[in-house]
Amino acid sequence: MEVIGPIIAVAVIVFVALFVSIFVIEEGVRRGIRKARADERAENAEYERWEAEEDAV
Repeated sequence: MEVIGPIIAVAVIVFVALFVSIFVIEEGVRRGIRKARADERAENAEYERWEAEEDAV
């Protein structure tokens, strides 16, 4: 019976760690997606400027 307390404590710590890591991973994925979208928009804008310069010539 004396063993149950530490086992429950370890189980709670593991559960909390997994729960927090899920949110950390999710936020990392969201930041990565936002950065990829921003990079794509910047690349598209650069291409549009290049295309406009070519049309002006």
